Amino acid sequence: MNGPNLLGLTGAIIAGSAYLPQIKHLIKEQCSAGISRSAFALWFISSLLITVNAIYIKAFVFIFLGTIQTLSTAMIYGYSTKYKGKVCGFHQQHPENA
Repeated sequence: MNGPNLLGLTGAIIAGSAYLPQIKHLIKEQCSAGISRSAFALWFISSLLITVNAIYIKAFVFIFLGTIQTLSTAMIYGYSTKYKGKVCGFHQQHPENA
């Protein structure tokens, strides 16, 4: 793996890790406060289409990034649907953060 690919892979890992707090909060707190399901549905579709293109052009870094984004947005959409309307104690006390 060359330098630019390593940089891209590092960026993909950072981008993927940015989803973790949201996923953790959804699962642990069963709280969907502040989540736009329609936005995550669109992000899922766009991530899936970009990943298909990355596979077609054999761009490993973008295949990796697209896979992370597709799985993460699918999880967030799924859990926000499952816990629709549920709000944790923090978001009840601080609705401005929802």
